[in-house]
Amino acid sequence: MTHFDPAKNRVLFGSTDKLADWIAENLDQGKIIDKIKLMLKNYLELDNVSFLFGSGTSIHLGAVAIRNFPLEVENYIKEQDPEGTGIYSHFAFVIKQLQGELLKYGKAHLIGDTQTFEDKRKWKFEIEDDIVRDIESKEIAIEYEKVLNFLIATDFVFSEDKSKARTDKYAELITAIKEGLFNVCNLENRPVSQTIIDRKKASQFPKEKAQGELLESRSKYIFHEKFLKALLQRPLNLRRANIFTANYDLAFEYAFDKLGVHYIDGFSGFHKRFFKPETFEYDIFYPGSTTSGKVQRIEKVVRYYKLHGSLSWVNSESRDANNLYGIEEKPLELIESLRKKGEIIIYPSAVKKSYTLDLPYSELFRQFASTITQSQSVLITVGYSFGDDHFNDIIYQALSNPTFTLIVIDFQGTRNEYIQNLKELNDPRIIILEGEFFGDFLTFADTLMPNFNNIDNNENVANTLNELLSSKSSNTEPTKAE
Repeated sequence: MTHFDPAKNRVLFGSTDKLADWIAENLDQGKIIDKIKLMLKNYLELDNVSFLFGSGTSIHLGAVAIRNFPLEVENYIKEQDPEGTGIYSHFAFVIKQLQGELLKYGKAHLIGDTQTFEDKRKWKFEIEDDIVRDIESKEIAIEYEKVLNFLIATDFVFSEDKSKARTDKYAELITAIKEGLFNVCNLENRPVSQTIIDRKKASQFPKEKAQGELLESRSKYIFHEKFLKALLQRPLNLRRANIFTANYDLAFEYAFDKLGVHYIDGFSGFHKRFFKPETFEYDIFYPGSTTSGKVQRIEKVVRYYKLHGSLSWVNSESRDANNLYGIEEKPLELIESLRKKGEIIIYPSAVKKSYTLDLPYSELFRQFASTITQSQSVLITVGYSFGDDHFNDIIYQALSNPTFTLIVIDFQGTRNEYIQNLKELNDPRIIILEGEFFGDFLTFADTLMPNFNNIDNNENVANTLNELLSSKSSNTEPTKAE
């Protein structure tokens, strides 16, 4: 059976395309998939396993990518300034400052009489009112985090200057941007991507067609759940798996709750949850026998790190002995009702690493570095474009360890210059699965994650109980008295 288009996929070990070799050997596509699953299984059986997830794993859920500045967030800023003389005009001024070099390049490389141009990656842009936009999405061609980083740094400088009263709109603009981002990343209020559903269902390949049907008919977090089910099959004698994510959304949290997975995320408490980094070192066990001194670890536990912050993190109103860092985790509904969307704690990526990292990010990055630089470690990146210099520096540091392996799940292929640089290293410890099939998160979760054993017992028990209750109900219907 045919599962994928070989021309649109590659499996690279260093610079060697194993997929091309396997196809040249007339290996069946099903067996090729089995080879990749076995390879992943071997790495997942290492003691120190980590994943790094980027925005590519939430696109199918209706989230927006932040490679450009999201159009929905720009429109939200416009809504707060209908006349365009307040924060939106300030926003446009900032964008023109940040796009200066790109605008200069674009004007020097216009295509014919148009206001369009291509950059060195062959990506197309257009110039409108001296602002550069992506020609397809119409989004402003600058990373969301770069804008927020500039605004927060500038706001800090201005706030330190007490010599004159402030007339700028930086603080208001930062709040509006965070509120807009909250809206576009709150997945519960967004529909699943119909574009992806239609593309999958129109595919000639059965597995992709089935993914589209599954995404349309089941829980929207079904593929996150599938990934977790497979991951939690790892033997209990191994260390807990580590899930790092750069995403602000709560896709994994919803999947954790659906599956009853315990996750250690650096917060402690029940009604009030505060950031306590020491909890990253905690684990969960069954009560042991006092005579034998033996304890057994709880199944279904992962360590979970949100490296760029979260929609559910807000600044606390006060600090005390139980909340030294002033960071609190709240349900999204409560954040909305308390009008705290503009106070969410999300990371403004310091592109040139020129700003000091503060808590919680310094602690989260320390955990990331400490985890993946240990011996016999594997890091699997999914949907991550290698656009964060801090992450990349830590990954490059880990590559100095000869026992470290990096596996990249890359949908874009050679369009990503950072991943292209990794290929050019020609290091067999760097494995890249790329293309429409092998680089897709849905395929990774649904098809490529290996099976260690069957962990669907809870679902089977629930189904059996439902059938028994249904049968009992039908057998106990009242009958006519004789």
